[in-house]
Amino acid sequence: MKCNDVIRLLEEEVPLEAAESWDNPGFLVGDREREVKKIMVVLDITNAVVEEAARTGTDFILAHHPVIFSKIKKCTSDDFLQRKLLKLIENKICCYGMHTNYDACRMCDAVAEKLGFYPDQVLEEAEDPRFRAEGKGIGMIGAFAGEKELKDFAGEIKRAFGIPAVSVFGNLEEKVHKAAIVPGSGRSMARLAAAKGADVLVTGDIGHHEGLDAVDMGLCVIDAGHYGLEQVFIDDMKELLEQKLPDCDIISCKTGSPFQVI
Repeated sequence: MKCNDVIRLLEEEVPLEAAESWDNPGFLVGDREREVKKIMVVLDITNAVVEEAARTGTDFILAHHPVIFSKIKKCTSDDFLQRKLLKLIENKICCYGMHTNYDACRMCDAVAEKLGFYPDQVLEEAEDPRFRAEGKGIGMIGAFAGEKELKDFAGEIKRAFGIPAVSVFGNLEEKVHKAAIVPGSGRSMARLAAAKGADVLVTGDIGHHEGLDAVDMGLCVIDAGHYGLEQVFIDDMKELLEQKLPDCDIISCKTGSPFQVI
């Protein structure tokens, strides 16, 4: 199978057009005519991932976060990112990023399945009207069958996603009944979540001031980390590729959260 065949399949399942306008998903490194026998699914293309891909003879890396995000004017060994790109090219490893297009098309369903909570609304509708008409977008919001304490809901999230700790803004004993969930970085979504009636926002990358502001808006926040919820991408896409590409060896590299709580 050629690299271009893999790309075609990925874009049939998760169209590039579903991505946000500021994003940079798609085919980012490699030769479209490269023969692909082994695909690695990861969240981020770190140096450790590149080393593992080279060691295992991986031909194609599918990552949630694009390895190239901003414009690059040169590719030399003078810069850490450019060294990474050179290593990928030297090992003939193709790279594809599936970012906010995945968020809009599959992320919510994968997170809901893991958590066992199935919200009935998208939090922020997709930019493209075609996907907006299909009810796709970023994040999700919905009510529980009944109220639950904030600390109990935080515990459910930790257990479901194997997270050792979460940061909670708000009264742990507070009763919550409507949750907005934004995997990844949702610091900009607090006002929208509150406006849509959520009393708790589950997301990552919440800063000191965003947390305080959310509580003042009447919104509790559970910060599960950027990796915490988005890790579902790895198993979800690995399973999809195993079904669609039975002749390819599909592997994953789970690097875990980039920081440790001690």
